[in-house]
Order: sequence, then C-alpha cells, then structure tokens
Amino acid sequence: MRYLGLSGRILKRPDLQAPNQQGLSQWVLYLYDVLRYLDQQQIHCYRLPAWPYELLNSWPEAADQLSLIGNYAQQAKIRLTYHAPSNVLLNSHDQHIRHYALNYLTSAAGFLTQLGSHDPVIVVHIGAQYGDRAWALAQTVASLQQLDSAVLNCLALEADGRVWSLLDALHIHAQTTIPVIFDWLHHQLYNPAQLNAAAGLEYALATWPSQRKPKVHFSSPRTEIRLGQRQQLLLPTWHEHSDLANPFELISLLRLPFQRDYDLMLEVKAGDLALERARSDLQRFAPELFDVE
Repeated sequence: MRYLGLSGRILKRPDLQAPNQQGLSQWVLYLYDVLRYLDQQQIHCYRLPAWPYELLNSWPEAADQLSLIGNYAQQAKIRLTYHAPSNVLLNSHDQHIRHYALNYLTSAAGFLTQLGSHDPVIVVHIGAQYGDRAWALAQTVASLQQLDSAVLNCLALEADGRVWSLLDALHIHAQTTIPVIFDWLHHQLYNPAQLNAAAGLEYALATWPSQRKPKVHFSSPRTEIRLGQRQQLLLPTWHEHSDLANPFELISLLRLPFQRDYDLMLEVKAGDLALERARSDLQRFAPELFDVE
C-alpha cells in the first residue's frame, strides 16, 4: 500500500491550529488532537510541524505523555515524519551553525524515538553551496559522520532543486548510506544530468534499506500571480508550492514503475483539504491506482 501523507495545515478543523505559545504542554496536547483527527480521516502518514530548538530540546520533560501519544500513533498506523527547518545547515562555514545543526538533528531524533514512531524519518537538505560544490558536499558528509548511528538511522536526504540535484544526494548516500528522498518538483527544477523521472525514482528507492519504507515528495508549482506589499504584480517562481496537487502530474508519478511501496508526502498549501481532493481525483482519473490511499 502507498499512503498519501499530510504535511500542511489542517484546514477542515479551524480549532486544530499550532499553538502560538512556546509551552511544551500546549504542543503535546495539540499533537494528540491532530493524531485523533488523522485517525478519523484514515491518514497514515503525517509530517510533524518543525518545533523551535528550545522547545524540541525540552521533550524529556514530557517523556511519559509523548510515549502515550506514540502508542496511539502506532495503534492507528500513523507514520510520523519530520522535516528539519532551513536554518539546519550541515555545511555552513560557521562552526557554530554546524554545531547547532547537529544538536538539532540529535534532539529531533530523540523526540521521534520517544514517540516510539514506527520507521521515523527526519528529512534534511544538503545545505548551501558557497561557490564550491566539492567543498560543500565534503563538509555535509563530514558533518553527517559526526552523528550517532541512532540519529543517522532516522535521516533522509533531499536535494533542494536549486543548486543540488538528485545525483548529488545519491553521491552523499554512497558515502554515508543515508537514504534519499525523490522529490518530483525538485527533480524537474534542477536536473542537469537530464535523468528521467522513472530512473530517478528507481535510484532513490534503492537507497532505502529493506526494513524501512521509502518516502517520496510530491508538489505542484504555484501558478497564480499575487500582489506584493506595494501592490505590484508578482509572478510565481516555480519553487513555490500550489494549494492543491495537480492531479495529472500526481498520476504521472504514481504510474511510474516502482520496486517497492513508498509513502508519498503531499507538499501542498491546502493541507488536509488537498489530500482529500487528491484522493477524489485519483478515484476519478486513475481508478486503477487502488493501492494508493
């Protein structure tokens, strides 16, 4: 079975919004309420919101509550994933920034482990380029090699679609064994080797060990013109994500040959509404994809 994952906001329930306060107890209650909603909607893959480091680092204070929440997620068969924020830079020239990135990933792995998450995933980007690709790649590898195995076992690499390609992520995998995320939009945005999507998906899926279920990302580019602060017209950049998943691009990805099941995270702005619409679109336009839920 291939599950569609929720990564955006929950719009059908206005009361389920992330807390404005930094208190750990409010976030723990929010997480429990979200999981109950996901269970009701039969959503089996969810990206947790990125927590500020100070809050993430305080998870041991709520260890018992998090264990209970993790048990609920396991019973509901909800896979919990995480995406490191953009300030987690593994290859920064600044040693303090690299140290922060390593500490953040360590705390995130401890948090997911405490939740008892089945097959947790923490997605991390390769980093910046700084005008020296070889140095930047080597520094990312060097930083990753400083992490404990318990943290490395949770990580997955993603190319950003701007300066790093899928092949760059595969290069790091070859040196670290960290599995690679195939991102549909990023692969289209930056693919200097002109690797076709079928081959890209195949190579990425093959990086995942047999005991872990691969994860794939899908998004459609925003096409709407919007108004800037000075009321000027702003064209989309194509890196911006759309509110809904383009059903025909989504079907194109899901129809690609695949060696093993994977979870597909929908990176769309409309959150649960977009996932609900995607399910409806698949039933309407591609009913043969009965293995996608």
